[in-house]
Amino acid sequence: NEYKSYLSMSLKDYLDGDELDLSLQSYTTKQLPLKEISQLKKGKKLDLSKNQITYLPDNFVAMMGHLVKVDLSGNGLLDLPDNFGNLSLLQHVDLFNNKLTRLPISIYKLKALKWLDVKENPDLVFPSPDVTGLCRDDKECRACAGRVLEFMRKENRALESARQKDLESKRAQKEALKREIEQLEELERLEKKKIKQMEKQREKAKRKAEYEARVKAENAKKEQTERNVPKSRERRNVDTHGRSRRVLSILCGVFLVVGLFCLTLDPVVRSHLGVVRDTLAHVLTSITTHTVSIVTAIDTTLHQYSPQLSAVCRDVYQYLDTMMYVCYDTLMMTYQLATEEYQTLSAYVRKKYLMHSWSLP
Repeated sequence: NEYKSYLSMSLKDYLDGDELDLSLQSYTTKQLPLKEISQLKKGKKLDLSKNQITYLPDNFVAMMGHLVKVDLSGNGLLDLPDNFGNLSLLQHVDLFNNKLTRLPISIYKLKALKWLDVKENPDLVFPSPDVTGLCRDDKECRACAGRVLEFMRKENRALESARQKDLESKRAQKEALKREIEQLEELERLEKKKIKQMEKQREKAKRKAEYEARVKAENAKKEQTERNVPKSRERRNVDTHGRSRRVLSILCGVFLVVGLFCLTLDPVVRSHLGVVRDTLAHVLTSITTHTVSIVTAIDTTLHQYSPQLSAVCRDVYQYLDTMMYVCYDTLMMTYQLATEEYQTLSAYVRKKYLMHSWSLP
């Protein structure tokens, strides 16, 4: 601290008004007392010429913002900081006899710059000597400052334009990439939808095939069931039809006997027996009609729906069989009664014949 205080006090010895002359001090970049220089706010004009400064420290611009003039000639400077233009108060910049290859574009910000000397920088290509000029006197150095500022403004506008175009290009690329991603997502969505539809179709086809197979199996089972009808049912059908034929035969016989007998009786008996004959004929016709209709309907139903209605049809046949038995028994009883009546009537007729001497035809 004592050294720094001494150094600060010694720097005041180099302060002449507002000009701080630190030339010929053999300062290197690392030896520059920037902090002490920045504390001397009166030293707005800094002379660091003919030292050994090859480049300016990173904090030079931040600490030297109060300068209006800086002389860096004869140092062998290789480059200036990119933010050199932030020294907005600079009016006078001397870069004579250095090794600069380019000046930072930020110089366009030095709106107060009126004097610039860049001669004796043999490798300087930006800006070119055509822009900087010869800088042989004060007038040419002032002109150099104006040309360099104008050049740097154009370069900055071009750079900003290029940067803007690059930004717009990147934005356009980003938008294109976004659209491409959206298109890919849409294609993926459509592909998933298509796959889902195909899965639904396959599932539907599978269910249809299973249904058709089930129907086919049921039909095959029906056909097998129809082919494997129990023989007892067939015999029952045959017995039922046989009983029906016997009943009809008995009725026909009764009707024939009664009819033939009626021809041998007297008119009164013939009239009564005619009524019996007509009644029996009506009963015979009705039973025949209904029996044939029932048998035909049952046969048709069995032929079409026997697999589904096997149990029902079995019951129907059983009921029909019972009915035929009843009808058969009833008709046999009627036939027996008619036979008895016929015998009684015959005895009566013969007795009457013997009493009145009828002559039988």
